[in-house]
Amino acid sequence: MSFAVGLALAVAVFVVAPLMAHLLRRSRADEREFPPAHLVPAVEPVARQRSRLEDRALFGVRAAMIVALALLGATPLVRCSRLSIARQSGGSVALAIVIDDSLSMRSLSPSGRSRFELARSGARDLLAAAREGDAVAVVLAGAPARLALSATTDLDAARRALASLEVSDRPTDLVGAVQLARSSVTPLPHVDRRVVLLSDFAGASIPSGEPAVWAPLAALRKAVDDCAVVSAVSHGRRVSATIACSSAQAARGRSLELAVSTKAAPLPDAGAPPAKTGEVVASAKLDARAGEQSVSLEPSILGAGLDAQLSGKDAIAEDDRAPVAPETQSLGLAVLSDMATSSATTGGATVVEQALEALALDVGVKPLPSLPDDRKELERFSALVLDDPGGLGPEARAALVEWLEHGGVALALLGPRAESVQLGTSLEPFVSGALSWTTTKSSGVDAASVAWLGAPGASLSSLAPRGRVRLEAALPPGAKVLARWDDGQPFMLEKSLGRGLALTVSVPASPDHSDFGLRPGFLALLEHVIEQAERRAGPRRSVAGTPWSFPPGTRVEVEGPRGPLAHETVAGRDAERAFVPGLVGRYRVLVEGAAEQRIVTLDPAEITTAPREPDQSDERVVTSGVESQVDASSEIALVLLGLLAIELGLRAFGRLAPRRRRRRDDRPAALAR
Repeated sequence: MSFAVGLALAVAVFVVAPLMAHLLRRSRADEREFPPAHLVPAVEPVARQRSRLEDRALFGVRAAMIVALALLGATPLVRCSRLSIARQSGGSVALAIVIDDSLSMRSLSPSGRSRFELARSGARDLLAAAREGDAVAVVLAGAPARLALSATTDLDAARRALASLEVSDRPTDLVGAVQLARSSVTPLPHVDRRVVLLSDFAGASIPSGEPAVWAPLAALRKAVDDCAVVSAVSHGRRVSATIACSSAQAARGRSLELAVSTKAAPLPDAGAPPAKTGEVVASAKLDARAGEQSVSLEPSILGAGLDAQLSGKDAIAEDDRAPVAPETQSLGLAVLSDMATSSATTGGATVVEQALEALALDVGVKPLPSLPDDRKELERFSALVLDDPGGLGPEARAALVEWLEHGGVALALLGPRAESVQLGTSLEPFVSGALSWTTTKSSGVDAASVAWLGAPGASLSSLAPRGRVRLEAALPPGAKVLARWDDGQPFMLEKSLGRGLALTVSVPASPDHSDFGLRPGFLALLEHVIEQAERRAGPRRSVAGTPWSFPPGTRVEVEGPRGPLAHETVAGRDAERAFVPGLVGRYRVLVEGAAEQRIVTLDPAEITTAPREPDQSDERVVTSGVESQVDASSEIALVLLGLLAIELGLRAFGRLAPRRRRRRDDRPAALAR
């Protein structure tokens, strides 16, 4: 403590001065025996009466005022510690506050508050230290990283944005959040720009860049013991669950239980009465080890109303329970191709089937001898590939169009058979009118027009085609050209039908007609078809934070664990309606009146990745410089004014004067007796 601080605080010593004065006035009178004294009532000596405190409340207020004056005299040397903005040049600051709202931030700290609450409290302290002219942006680090508040000088809007934030079950995306925060303050005119990261650092290393990242709250980075039910799926009569634990201690002595969340019907041959809500129908002990482990159970009942839950308690109670999802099959993809013309030279499966197998995706491929005439036969498929198809009959076209309108994706690779369409058949909805197969001098596809396929798209620039279908005169209404030959003619078309998509390519996959089916770009095109099918069909089971996208104009309603879910804007998908479920549980999705159930699960890395301190791999990250002492003189001055108001109130109501008058009136009467 410096001399100035000690001198200022020494003023508080004067608080005992009034008390000492009263005590010094006290004296003990000499006592002498006087026989008639027992006939007179005892009266307390006047000196002792005067030594008493006449108004304890008033004395307490004045003593507190002296202490407040001492503290006020010591400020700004005596300060309280909280997060603040350390201004280097004294000017305005552009501040991006990154708050981690991922699942790991639900962990309770030793103080009993969650990490998320500590992070939000730190953000409030930073806003309290902000001044007029400062710009503030708020970024959330739960995947996908998103901008909760664009940079603004409206500090009240920033406080409202902070108050509305809630923690989620999303994975952590520190890299994306930091990049988003840096990009939000870089364009601002402020010379002093800051990025403050309030996270447990349970994620990837922070990349280098400007401005530097400040991570001031070490309390967020303390390790905890936690286990979570990542997912649970029913397979026939058994339920397989995946459990993730951050430590062996978190799993020790705990069990996985299957409990009834809603009324579930028993198996027809079970012979058991319906179970009650909350009843445990199966359980198994966990292995006391860190990491992921699988547990298989055979419940006494099966149904859509079972939940997998953990016994005991840990740092995060919200991740100890997850719904049991029904068994989900792989994405169905049908291939309509002629073995005689579409097989490779070496024989075996068709080129399309071999390409799909080479992708090694979770796709169930089913060859079709002909296109079904009933849409119900197509409902088990999400995608359809037609290699060099002939004409489609009226019934097959109607079934195909109805299937497309309900979210199907079809790819037609047109070849020589396109010009031999018989009467009453056509290739609608892929093209309109008659087609012709002609030779071409073009060597391949314009690489710039297929850049959306990524690096593999460049391989389509050299196809050595021995012919192609001319599409320029057969564009269907509403279709757009996705790619062009190097002579400018259309190579690939796209047309939306309801929720679905029809894609048309002007060459087949057969190596007899071009090298198209042998190029990496062909695999990339099939991946694009599968991706579009997945997005339109929608995943029946996905990780929290995974966007669900729907075509523009689609009527969609999503009901989650906490009510209706609003659609969001996802980067790169501005033209689509996207819903991003952030909480684990069951969701009811209503698409164009058709209802379906989807299950949202956890990312196991969010449990097994331990919090850490920033290290050398985190470039431009510092852990000091933001936490500092804050001048408390304004608060103390307010307290002093309040004490002064209390004293004036005591005097105004005359709590002291009537008491003195009563004592003066009573004193002569007592002496007279």
